[in-house]
Amino acid sequence: MLSHVTKLCIRGHAVNGKGLHSIPRSTSAIVLTRSDWRVEIHLRLEPNGVATLLAYAGRDNTPERSTQQGPFQTTDVALGARRAIVVELLKQNYQIAAGAHPVWSLNAQRDIKISREIKQENALKFDFDPKDVFLDW
Repeated sequence: MLSHVTKLCIRGHAVNGKGLHSIPRSTSAIVLTRSDWRVEIHLRLEPNGVATLLAYAGRDNTPERSTQQGPFQTTDVALGARRAIVVELLKQNYQIAAGAHPVWSLNAQRDIKISREIKQENALKFDFDPKDVFLDW
């Protein structure tokens, strides 16, 4: 009976070992469940390699909560951050739903599109024109 109750220690915190090694290293969405609550963590990559994490939580087909983290300069950093989030959720008795498909992918696509549009609207211009320099000597 100890096999499914075995505890692993991660940075000083005990976590139910069942499911800890099954945290995916791919960039695919991760789905976690606890009773009727569902959490999805999506990782989206920009063309320049910058990554953003988008998390959604709720009980029905529409997420009740959402948040973004990033930008992360590399995919590995984003995967590390996502792994840390999943470990914290596992500590709260969430389980990785390995066979479950993400249902909030469209929400993630919409939110990342909005984020990209905001970045483009507020993009800084770094073009240098010598005529823009005021010399008063």
